[in-house]
Amino acid sequence: MSILLFAGVFFAMLIIGIPIAFAVGLAALAHVLILLPHLSLDILPQQMFAGADSFALTAIPFFILIGELMNAGGISRRLVDFARAVVGRLQGGLGIVSLLSSMIFASFSGSSVANAASTGSVTIPAMLRGRYSRADAASIESASSGLGAVLPPSIPMIVYGSIGGVSVGGLFVGGYVPAVLLSLGLMVLIILKARRQGIPLDEPGTPRQIISTAFDAFPALMTPFIIMGGILGGVMTPTESGAVGAAYAALIALFWYREMRLSDLPKILLNTAATTGVVMLIMTIAALFSWIMAFERLPAQAAEFLLSGISSQWVLMLGIVLFLLIVGMFIDTISALIILTPVLLPIALAASIDPLFFGVIVCLALSLGAVTPPVGVVLFVTASIAETSVENVSKAMLPFLAVLCGGTMLMALTPELILWLPRLFGY
Repeated sequence: MSILLFAGVFFAMLIIGIPIAFAVGLAALAHVLILLPHLSLDILPQQMFAGADSFALTAIPFFILIGELMNAGGISRRLVDFARAVVGRLQGGLGIVSLLSSMIFASFSGSSVANAASTGSVTIPAMLRGRYSRADAASIESASSGLGAVLPPSIPMIVYGSIGGVSVGGLFVGGYVPAVLLSLGLMVLIILKARRQGIPLDEPGTPRQIISTAFDAFPALMTPFIIMGGILGGVMTPTESGAVGAAYAALIALFWYREMRLSDLPKILLNTAATTGVVMLIMTIAALFSWIMAFERLPAQAAEFLLSGISSQWVLMLGIVLFLLIVGMFIDTISALIILTPVLLPIALAASIDPLFFGVIVCLALSLGAVTPPVGVVLFVTASIAETSVENVSKAMLPFLAVLCGGTMLMALTPELILWLPRLFGY
C-alpha cells in the first residue's frame, strides 16, 4: 500500500509537469500525512537536513567548479587538438578524437552534459567537415559523453558513496576499467562505421604538431593526476582534492592559457552555485523518501521477496541492470541514485554482492539514460550543436547503445573485472 501510494503520487506529479525534486517531496509528504498521521511534521525538515549533512557531498561543488573553469578557459579545444594530432590519421580518426576528448574532459568535470556541450562544440563541427553525417557526429559525441558518470571525479559516484557509506575513492578507482573497456568497444565501432561509410582519413599530425599540442595540453592533462594522485596517495580526501583541483584549474585558466579573466569568475561561481543548488535540492528532498522507505522497512521486505525467488547473483544483477537502464531513460542519474540506492543496496548486500562493485554498475547503468531516448539530455545538446533532429540522433545511437548496454551487462556478471584495481590500491 505504501509504495503504491508514493508511486501513484510521484508519477501523477511528473505527468502534470512538476519538477522531479518537488514530485518526490510531495509524494513523501502525502505518504506521511495519509499513512503516518501520528508522526510530527517537524521530522520532515530534520530528515531533509540530514540528507545534506555529509562531508562527502562537499566535494560536489568543487568538481562542478573544475568543469566550469576548464570550459571557460579554452581547455576543451586544446584537448581536441592534442587528441587529433595523435589519432587523427586512423580510419574514423575524428570520431576517436571525439571519444578521447570526452573521456579526458570527463576526468575532471564529472558531467555528461558538460562534456557534450564543451567538447561537442569543437568535435562535431570538425566531424561534419570530415564528411560525417550530422546524426553520426552527434551520436558519437553522445556515446562518448555517456562515460562521464564512471570516470573520476564522478558526481554520481560521490552521491552513491555518500548514501551507501561506500568509499568514494574506491568508487573512483573502480570506474577506470569499465570506462576503458567500453571506450575500446566504441572505438572499434567508430572505425568499422567509418570504413563502411567511406569516411576519408584525416590529415596525420606531424611529430612537431604532436609535441606542440602535447605541450599546450599538458597543464590541463595534469588536472586528473593531481586529483586522483592526492586521493590514492592518501594525502587528500576527495573533497580536499576537489578544492586543490579547482584552485589549479583557476590558476592555469587565468595565468597559463590566459583565456579567462578575473571578471569572468563571478559568472563561473554563479553557474557552479546554481548547479550545486539543484543537486543538493534533490538530495535533501529525496532524503525524505529514503527515510520513509527505511521507516516502513520496504528495502528489507523487497530483499526478502526477491531473494526468496531468485537464488542466483547473476540473475539478480541482470534484473537490476535492466531495471536501471529503463529507469535511466526517464529519471536523471542523480535523482535515480538518491531514490533507488536505499532500496537496491540492501538487496545487493543481502545477496553478498560487493557494495563497491554494485555502485560502479549502478552509476554506469543509470548514466546510459543520459544518452537514451526519450529523455536523454545529452541527445538534445548534441542534436542542437549538429543542427539535426533528436529522432535522427536516436537512430544513429542504436549501435553505440548496443555496445554500451552489452558491455554493462557483461561487467555486471564479472565483479573481479571491476574490483581488482580498487583492491590493488587497498580499497
